[in-house]
Amino acid sequence: MSAGERVAGYLIAYAVLVDASNDCDALDEVVVASESWAAAAELMRTLGYRKVPGRPSRTTVPSEALHVAFSTPGAVFRKRFMSNSPWVPFSKDVT
Repeated sequence: MSAGERVAGYLIAYAVLVDASNDCDALDEVVVASESWAAAAELMRTLGYRKVPGRPSRTTVPSEALHVAFSTPGAVFRKRFMSNSPWVPFSKDVT
């Protein structure tokens, strides 16, 4: 699942992706505010996410993800898929 939504000159890019560990439960929700989908996808790939879509499949980003990404454009935030954990900036130490 992926989504992209334009807000105040930024594209908020959201995707559910397999993280670099490739464990069976290694799905993360990932969000970033960037200039374009291509720029956001490159940031996600650089951080080790696999199979980042070439374009978003939807135009509506979940509101919580949108607010987090818009608060710090250019920073990639993540949380485990379907968890109640808070969004955190990407770090190799976060599991």
